[in-house]
Amino acid sequence: MRQKHAWKICLVWLTCLFSSGAAALELDSFSGGLVPGSELILFEDVGAELDFEQARAQLSVAGLPWVAPGQPNLGYRRSALWVRVDLNNRFEEPRDWVAYIGFPNLDRVDFYYQDSDGAWQSHAAGSALPFRARHLMHRSINFEFQVPPSEAMSIYFRVESTGSLQFPLALASTTFFASEAQRTLFTSGLYYGLMLMIAIYSLGVWYTSRESGFLYFALVVVFGSLYSLSTQGLAYQYLWPEAPGWANRSTGVFSLIASVAGILFVRSFLNLKSLDHRLDRAARLFAVLAALGVVASLVVASSLVNRMALGFVAVFTLLVTVSGLLAKRRLVRAARFFVSAWTILLIGILLELLQRMGVIIPPLLAYNGIQIATLAAVTVLALGLSDRLQDMMEGYKSAQHDLLRANQLKIDALQQADNVKEEFIANVSHELRTPLTGIIGLAEIMLADRSSDLNASQRETLTLMKVSAQRLSSLVNDVIDFSAIKSGHLSLNKRDVDLKQVCAVVARMTRPLVGDKPIKLAESYPAARIIVEGDEDRLQQVLFNLVANAVKFTPHGTVTIAVEVLELDVRVSVRDTGIGISAAEQSKIFKRFYQIDSDEARQAGGTGLGLSISQRLLELHDSEIVLRSTPGEGSLFYFDLPLKKTLPETKKTGRSATHGSSQDARDVIASKPTELAAAVQATGMSVERRSNQGPLDIDADAIAEGESGSKGARGQMQGKILVVDDEYLNLRIVESHLADQYQLTTALSGAEALEKLSNEKPDLIILDLMMPIMTGYQFCQIVRKRYDSDDLPIVILTAKNRVEDLVKGLSLGANDYITKPFSKEELRIRIDKQFELLNLTHVKRDNQRLSWQLQRYEESEKRLREREQRLAALLDVTGDPLLAIDEAGIVIFINNAAEQLLQVNGESCLQQSVNRVSDQLLPRSPALADAVHFPFNEDRISRPGNTEYFDFELETVSGRFCLLTLSQVDQEFYLLVFETSVARTVSQEQESEAPDTLSLPQIIEEINRNVERTQLLGEYLSQIKPEDLRKHKDLADELGHIDKLITHLSGTLIPDDDDNSELKYREALVKVMQDCHYYWQKVTGESIIDLAEKSRIWSVSIDNGRLRTRSMNRYLSLDKLPANPRWRQVARTAYFVLSKVSADEEARKSLETSVANLQEIVEQKALN
Repeated sequence: MRQKHAWKICLVWLTCLFSSGAAALELDSFSGGLVPGSELILFEDVGAELDFEQARAQLSVAGLPWVAPGQPNLGYRRSALWVRVDLNNRFEEPRDWVAYIGFPNLDRVDFYYQDSDGAWQSHAAGSALPFRARHLMHRSINFEFQVPPSEAMSIYFRVESTGSLQFPLALASTTFFASEAQRTLFTSGLYYGLMLMIAIYSLGVWYTSRESGFLYFALVVVFGSLYSLSTQGLAYQYLWPEAPGWANRSTGVFSLIASVAGILFVRSFLNLKSLDHRLDRAARLFAVLAALGVVASLVVASSLVNRMALGFVAVFTLLVTVSGLLAKRRLVRAARFFVSAWTILLIGILLELLQRMGVIIPPLLAYNGIQIATLAAVTVLALGLSDRLQDMMEGYKSAQHDLLRANQLKIDALQQADNVKEEFIANVSHELRTPLTGIIGLAEIMLADRSSDLNASQRETLTLMKVSAQRLSSLVNDVIDFSAIKSGHLSLNKRDVDLKQVCAVVARMTRPLVGDKPIKLAESYPAARIIVEGDEDRLQQVLFNLVANAVKFTPHGTVTIAVEVLELDVRVSVRDTGIGISAAEQSKIFKRFYQIDSDEARQAGGTGLGLSISQRLLELHDSEIVLRSTPGEGSLFYFDLPLKKTLPETKKTGRSATHGSSQDARDVIASKPTELAAAVQATGMSVERRSNQGPLDIDADAIAEGESGSKGARGQMQGKILVVDDEYLNLRIVESHLADQYQLTTALSGAEALEKLSNEKPDLIILDLMMPIMTGYQFCQIVRKRYDSDDLPIVILTAKNRVEDLVKGLSLGANDYITKPFSKEELRIRIDKQFELLNLTHVKRDNQRLSWQLQRYEESEKRLREREQRLAALLDVTGDPLLAIDEAGIVIFINNAAEQLLQVNGESCLQQSVNRVSDQLLPRSPALADAVHFPFNEDRISRPGNTEYFDFELETVSGRFCLLTLSQVDQEFYLLVFETSVARTVSQEQESEAPDTLSLPQIIEEINRNVERTQLLGEYLSQIKPEDLRKHKDLADELGHIDKLITHLSGTLIPDDDDNSELKYREALVKVMQDCHYYWQKVTGESIIDLAEKSRIWSVSIDNGRLRTRSMNRYLSLDKLPANPRWRQVARTAYFVLSKVSADEEARKSLETSVANLQEIVEQKALN
């Protein structure tokens, strides 16, 4: 009642001040819209109880005209407002008019008017009613009615709302209303389109940079726009026209959400945490309370929601204002953008608050001020975020540049050191082969000469000399191959190879190794000739290593060489009945320098490189060596090669029988050079391989052809040179100087040279300048349009020796310039240098491709070291002094008790040789220092199941220690466990009290036993066949127990993220194969069938007359991927495709990235 009287007194005062009465609203020739002001007669129904007739009477008696500026705005009231508008129609024909209210958030508006018959009609619309209740589909609350011609009439409105009570009424003709609706819809679409673009841009930047400020800014823009859509009625019109309840409360809900996002954006943008921690706490508290307010707004009354939203917005305004001023005062870089934007937005917010509270504001600013301010503020803040992003990117680029530079320096240093080492090994090895070949050949000639007067002692001496030289030659060959494999320079000379012939040759070469051993060397081959594609020398080398190892580790029994034809492959196997290989050593036997720890291995000697080199050679053939062995029963080594074809047996083919172990004597007569070469090849011990170094090999055909043939062979290996000169004599001089080293092609004119260049590209061009028709300069320009100086070097050879000629030639693309006359030595040195530079260019390109791989190796090694330390640290459970050493004698763990006992610094000892600890112990305890010295004495290493302790004295401390071995699948540790006398007494007392407690040696024994169990179980499970399950039905039940054990262990031991890592592993496999398929088709234009056939990695079959590769297709989809995919096949496919599409930069980078990701995941799985 008090509010009612106050409002009436204010209205009466305004009425007396501005006007003495209300006039009718004239409807004349004006075709636009009319905004009634003083023509409005208002009456407040405080109880909202009057019906239409009662309200008409009250308006006639107590109604007051609205004489204040603008239109009625009464703030938040629960009363009903009755409004009357008197109209005076000046038109002489009937006209349709529209009455519309520009504030669409009113709950209900009832409209009363008289029709042409004088009867009163009523219509209702508002945010509390469905949108379809409105006459016209427009965001405003509108009513369509007709005014009789040349007559006066009155229209009535009843307005009721739980929110702000405003009545911005306007009248317009239907034509004007339609055009105005189109105009406002266009401006609104433009505004919200700009806001949507800004939001999408901010989300995109957040997604790429993960800077939270962009996410909060996007949320502010989105929910601020939704708030604006709700206040303008557009959301109710287009988004939820059938949800009037939500339309009433959506404005408050969106303003609360926008406040939460806004305060979080301010915290991120101005970095309130470092600016002022008290202000930051206030902002976080406000965000929490506002979030709770959002939840509460979904259940409380809509009138309370809007008022609660006003309160939060007011507090938000205060917090943001204080934050902006404080940041400006402390000269924060982002503050200048923020304060400018906030000032603009603050004006819009204040206008909105004042308008909602009933303060009279001009209509343009009252209903559009917040949109105009928001758009301007958002634009300024977007500029500020862009400035911040640019500043962050500059910082990231600077840090990345420094990191890349440091890494590159490390890579360059490692590469340089590795290149020097490999070059030294290669040079020394090749220098040794020449005299060794001479020693072996001369010794065999002397031994084969039966007419000589050598006695038995002299023949024995020659034989020992030959065998020793052959053994040294074999070791040198291993070192050369190892160096070539490690540097990536080993290449294959693939062609069709008769695999049976290779096996027969190896069998004959290895018979001398049998000697007097009771060994039967057997051969088993198919009847037909087996043809495969490969390098015959390398396959012979692999098979010789396998057979030689079988003979070496078989004291008695049988060694069998067998060839078996499978469906699409051919399998070569070497089986023996020797000592066998333990499960622990099977995973290490293919590592370089590794040798089996047995008396037979120590007696046989060797470098431990044979199997490692053989495995690598087969990998170059897209295959691998597979090992099956049982200790005490023998071993089986086999590998598969793609079968190319089979041919009928010929008369010259070796027999497929089983041969004895005796060796036929060979009479070698070497009275000519060709016989010398034949004698060298006929040796039974030496496996001399063909080399790319030419002069170091002795070949019977080359010697027989004489010097010219030898020079031609060497020249073909060095490079091809195109010599262009119009003088025939000059061509012959150059040819005589270089023909013994290079393969030369000559041309007498530039045109002839271009024709030969189009047919075959040489490695280098020697060019004369002074030629008719086409000069050397012109020829050089044409060549440089097709080839750059790194790809095809050009050496100018001319009599013109002026400086300007030199400058002109080099500027046109020449690599070197030689003036006539010249010496043979100068020409050869210059040409040799160009080929060296050409080779270095190729090496540089390869190194750039391999640089990323070096970084991967460094990361893998680091993770491996961390894993070793973690494994060793897990064993520190008893508190006894403990020292863990890896296979190379490097300390990987030392606990505090060991540091105190040995009086050493643990940090300085880690990743260092254990001999440093031994050196520090030497003055105090020589015996203990000797025991700690690496390599350890075999007698001190405890055997499985038998822990041996040794006493020690260290100054005032005495006790005992043991040296244990901890075996893992791929590595082995040594553990030095010390036990002082005092600790030993305490331990014995504890054991008596708790006899079930395991000591550290017992724990180690259990770990080693579990590893052995796992390997044996995997081997036996892989050998189970369906017929075994049929014969032994109880075996299936036992396998069921294994499943239960695995299920139990997986539920208790396997980490939660195993599924996620497995999914990433499978996704990486599919990604690599999809990239291979895509870039193979894009670059080569060939199909997936061609890829499968040419790579020889995937099988191709014929189905309904069409070629298919189902095995490869399964790797192109995550759904079809096998349960146990073969990642090695995927990697081999990627490397094959890389070798074919490396010229395409996009394909190369994409494939290298995919392969690197797969390699990282595979390495992580292995480490885990």
